[in-house]
Amino acid sequence: MFVLVLIGQIPLNASANTIQNLAADELFSQFDSDQLTGSLYVGEKLLELKALIATDDVARLQKLKTLTCPRIPSNDIDKLQAFADEYSDIEQQTFYAPSTPILLSLCRSRALMYLGELQQANHINQQALSDAQTLKDAKLIADAYFAIGQLSLFENQFLSAIDSMSLSFELYQTLGYLNAANINIISLASAYRRLGDNKKAIYYYRIVEKYFTENNQPNLLAIIEQSMAYIKLDNGEYQESLDYFEKIYAVALKGNRPVYVAEMAVDMSAPLIKLNRLDEAEKWLDQAQPLMTPNNYSHFGYMHSYYLELRIRQQRFEEAVNHFNQAKQNFDKYNNKKGLTIIYPLIAELFALKGDYETANHWHHEFLIIHNQMDEAAQATFNSEMRIRFDSKQLEEQQKQLIEYQAMKVAQLNALSTKQRLQYIAIVLTFILVVILTIFFIKLIKKSIQYKQLALTDPLTNVPNRLFAYKVAKDLFNKHGNFSVLLIDVDHFKLVNDKFGHDVGDIALQLIAQSISEICRKEDTLARIGGEEFLVIMPKAVADDAVSLARRINQQVKEINTEDLPLTDNFTVSIGIATVTNEKAISPLLKKADIALYLAKNAGRDGYIDYQQTRQDDSTLLATEQESH
Repeated sequence: MFVLVLIGQIPLNASANTIQNLAADELFSQFDSDQLTGSLYVGEKLLELKALIATDDVARLQKLKTLTCPRIPSNDIDKLQAFADEYSDIEQQTFYAPSTPILLSLCRSRALMYLGELQQANHINQQALSDAQTLKDAKLIADAYFAIGQLSLFENQFLSAIDSMSLSFELYQTLGYLNAANINIISLASAYRRLGDNKKAIYYYRIVEKYFTENNQPNLLAIIEQSMAYIKLDNGEYQESLDYFEKIYAVALKGNRPVYVAEMAVDMSAPLIKLNRLDEAEKWLDQAQPLMTPNNYSHFGYMHSYYLELRIRQQRFEEAVNHFNQAKQNFDKYNNKKGLTIIYPLIAELFALKGDYETANHWHHEFLIIHNQMDEAAQATFNSEMRIRFDSKQLEEQQKQLIEYQAMKVAQLNALSTKQRLQYIAIVLTFILVVILTIFFIKLIKKSIQYKQLALTDPLTNVPNRLFAYKVAKDLFNKHGNFSVLLIDVDHFKLVNDKFGHDVGDIALQLIAQSISEICRKEDTLARIGGEEFLVIMPKAVADDAVSLARRINQQVKEINTEDLPLTDNFTVSIGIATVTNEKAISPLLKKADIALYLAKNAGRDGYIDYQQTRQDDSTLLATEQESH
């Protein structure tokens, strides 16, 4: 793939290098041995290196490029594009050290990743891994696996990310690159956190938290604390999450990184909304918005998701829908399923508040699909982790590879001596895995039942919704059973909302639903199918049974105790009754009940009419049907 070393050219680290520069070589040695830590300190050393290297020292300039290219900011589109273009023909370029084109390719892959060219970035990573394996350079192999894992994490392919990060971590650790290994653990923990396994994420974060504390690396500690803040937010510990974010924001202000400060402002708004401190949350979001663009990866989507929740609480629904669309576009672009699980329940809640229950049910169903996909991925993670940790054949192969690359015979012999013990451990852990998966499946089934029940229940009155009622009716038609329906409408309910507010109206609907359900038979189904409309389905009930229940409902509703509400009159309802004759579906039966309800309303309300009775006057019925059309 690369023209690595031309005839007459000597690698950078060769003693025959014609340009002597001991000071620069000493700094390069510190970078190569993983001795330099801390972003500010590393930045200072890179500037020092740049000052030490002459413009005609091409070999050292090339190596310097491999150290500076990973530090191009992810949101600096122009610099990323310029770097990607500079090395677009890297196969035709000349390099002094065989590792240089591989490292520059990994940087180019990173640039293309942030530019959205994911397929091309993946191809470059795979080629770089192949070239590193050909060179038998364990450090380069670890770098390539790390890049592959980062791209998988960027694409929300968490299982692939965990596989690659784990391989990279083991190589770095075995080679003694502890800083690189611990930075790798951060990405590994992030993969578990975004997959929803907070327990495993915390386990890895604690490892690196101890290391960075002991080595006095505050900037890397801030990354850990930021991740812990996300976990606290996921767990509902909102004040603790806010405390973490405020601490990180203070660290961010000390650096010259306005976009990072804006991202922290976005993060702080999330717990503030949960704590009902809406004005503060809006202030932070408005502060961050000018710097947040679709190129800010996930923070752009999360900013709009937090705006969505804020606008719903403020009842600014049109703005909320716009923020939903922006967030969904961003999360879809980066396959961010976790982000979708945040916004889908919110948009379902919004449409439920607007009375559009069909759309609300649609988004709730989309949430269930995404949530089940994440549950399946979490289950698969157990298999992946067990394979990585306890597959003795894979461990043996890795040890052989390390010996070939670095002549680590002692490490390989130790691995072989423990092979049998690891096999016994694998058998025991496989049994444990079966038990864990059994428990997981039981919990998954229970959770699925709960979600299905929520999807068929009206959230305000806690009675079944239209979808459930239609399902009951469909089952009755399939069984060819006779039944009756009561279509109930609360009289003058709009006046209650207009005069006393929707809060009073909501309480009124809850009282009415409870009152009606108390006198229905056990086999009857009461459902809320509209704003103030209810439907009662009465299996095996003839018209007289339905009329009798309607009479009792009329009386029961008028006797509802309204002393705790600012109302002057009692509630009344109008009821339309219809009984199955030759109908094959619910729609024509409801049409009859609706006609009867219309006649009950015209008759002065607070009453009931059976559709069958209207057949006695065909002319009246015909006129009513024409009006309803």
